[in-house]
Amino acid sequence: MKKTYKELALEFKKTKSQKVFKELYEKMRPGLWNYIFRIVKDVDAADDICSVTLTKIYTLIDEYNPDYQITTWAYKIAYNDSLGYLNRQKKKVSMNVFTDKGIELPSMYQDIDYSGIPPTENDFIEADEIFEQQVNSTINEINNLPDLYKEFMIERFINQRSYNDILEIMLKKEKGISLQTVKNRIFRGKSIVRKKLEKTAPFNVVS
Repeated sequence: MKKTYKELALEFKKTKSQKVFKELYEKMRPGLWNYIFRIVKDVDAADDICSVTLTKIYTLIDEYNPDYQITTWAYKIAYNDSLGYLNRQKKKVSMNVFTDKGIELPSMYQDIDYSGIPPTENDFIEADEIFEQQVNSTINEINNLPDLYKEFMIERFINQRSYNDILEIMLKKEKGISLQTVKNRIFRGKSIVRKKLEKTAPFNVVS
């Protein structure tokens, strides 16, 4: 009978057998890689992050708490490393930008609290889907803004430009525009997006 993830993890924790870890590695890697790829959307990055995650499991196995599933621990490591990659690459709108808009991210994306029932892989995948939905909903609302605000919002929240950089871009299109005008239009655009999301988005909006 094939051993479960947890049985292999406990056996490896006890014996430090390379053979046991190889079996755990081969059993866990496909699902873990798919989960990481769903987040980072990059094959090479998924390969690297998956390898790092499994290496951390190997080196930190003594810290594994057998009260919980090894997959919960592994997916938490993978998520944190994937998020670090995304923040470095700026492939998604940053969490700080979402907070700027007044959007509260799913609690699953905060540090996992092991005091209660631990989340499963499916919980992480569900949270990732919610986050993707937030990204898409926010970008859709930005694209639906009146022209007076849309380009400013795209530059600020999608292209991640500073107010000064946006001013330089807009001066080529609108002579005499000021930095304060840039800030005012972005503020107004944010207000419109927030109100739209309050009505349509299936997630919390911070006041």
